Amino acid sequence: MNIGITIFAYNRSKHLQRVLDGLRKNEGVSKIYVFQDGLKREEHRQEWEKTKQVIQNIKWCEVVYKQSSYNKGLATSIISGINVVFADHNAVVVLEDDCVPHPQFMEYMTKALEKYEAYKEVYHISATSEPVDVVANGTDAYFLGRINSCGWGTWKDRWVQFSRDYKMLGRVKTDAALNERFNLWGQDLEAHILGDIYGTTDTWAAFWALTVIMKKGYCISPYESLIDNIGFDGSGVHCGVSENKLKLRAIEKQTEMILPDKIEFVKDYRKSFAIHHLWTNPAVRDKYYKNVAIDMLELQYRNIKIAHIIKAMGSTDICIWGKGRICDYLIRDLDEEINLRAIVETTPNTTMYQDIPVIQYEDIPQDISLVIVIPGYDLVRIQNMISEELKCKLIPLDKLICACLTNISKG
Repeated sequence: MNIGITIFAYNRSKHLQRVLDGLRKNEGVSKIYVFQDGLKREEHRQEWEKTKQVIQNIKWCEVVYKQSSYNKGLATSIISGINVVFADHNAVVVLEDDCVPHPQFMEYMTKALEKYEAYKEVYHISATSEPVDVVANGTDAYFLGRINSCGWGTWKDRWVQFSRDYKMLGRVKTDAALNERFNLWGQDLEAHILGDIYGTTDTWAAFWALTVIMKKGYCISPYESLIDNIGFDGSGVHCGVSENKLKLRAIEKQTEMILPDKIEFVKDYRKSFAIHHLWTNPAVRDKYYKNVAIDMLELQYRNIKIAHIIKAMGSTDICIWGKGRICDYLIRDLDEEINLRAIVETTPNTTMYQDIPVIQYEDIPQDISLVIVIPGYDLVRIQNMISEELKCKLIPLDKLICACLTNISKG
C-alpha cells in the first residue's frame, strides 16, 4: 500500500524532536512529509526557527518539507496538507508535533490500513486508546464510532467525503438513526463546531468525526495507546494543561499486533461510551434548571417537602445523583426518616460532601430504594451507564417535583 507519512508542526521544536525520535524507531519509514505552518506572531519566531532547523536536520529518511508562507491555522493547515499527500498516495498516516509514536505505531497503522482497505464502512484508524473501560475481544484493537485525531490514518477514497459543512450538524440531528449515533459518539462535537463559528476554536477533527457519523462509519482504536500525547503541558494552542490518563503500550512490549476480523462495535459499547463524549447544550441545561427552580419555589410556597413524596413512595434509603446548590436544598429538605446514603457523581473529585460519602455510579448499593437524579436532562445517558437492576430506581428531580405538585392538585 502506498502510504504517505505526514507530520504537522509549528513552533514546538522539543516536542517535534521527540516525535521524530519515536518515529525513527519504527521499521520501514523511508520518507515523511513535514508541514510547518507559517509564522503567526513575531514573538513566536525564535522557536519557529528552531522547529524549522529540527526539520532540516532530519538525515535518517527522505523528507518532503512544506513551509507555509503565511499562518493557515491548525484546521486549514492539516486539511490542505493531507490533500497534498493524497495527490501521490492512496492512504495517509498523520502525526502532530505532540504525538510521540510507539515503536510499533507504523506496524499497527500499516496492518490496519491494508486489512480494512476494502471495507468501505471503515473510515478511520486511531492509534490512541480511549480512556474508558472496553470489553476485551481477544485482539489488540476494537471498533467504535468516533475518530481520535492523535495519531491516525485513513484512505483517499474516504477522505474525499470529508466536509467542513456547518449544515451537516443539523442534518445529522434531524435524522433519527443518525441522531442516535450522534448522541453516543458525538454530542461534544456541537461545542467544537459552535466554537468554530464563533472563532474560539479552529477545528477540522470535529467535522471529520461528524462526517464519519453521518456516513455510519466505523473507526478502530487500540486497547493500549500507541501514541504518547505530550502536548497537554500548555505549550500548544488547543490542548491546555491536563494529565494524560491514557493506558500506554509499554515500549518493551513488541508482540505482534493482532486486529479484529469482524467489523462490529465492541461488546457493551453503549455502556462503555455512555458518558465519554458528554456534552449538553447550555441552553437546554439552563432551561431545565430554571424550570426545576421555579417548581421548587412552588413547593416551598405551599410548604410541601420533597421528603413527603419520597416517603409516600415507600423509599427510605436513597442516593442523590449530582451535587451543588440544588443538592444542598434536597439535603436540607430530607426528614430524619430518610437515610441519604451517598452522593453519586460520574467522575467524583472528592470523597465526602457535607459529611455524606461521594461515590461513582458503579458503587451505588443494590439495596438503595431510590436514586434522585438532579441532571434529569441526562437521564437516558445515565440509564445507559448503570446496571439493569438500578434503572427502575432512578427518578429525575423534575419528575419527582411533578409528582409532588400532582399530589397537591389532587388533594
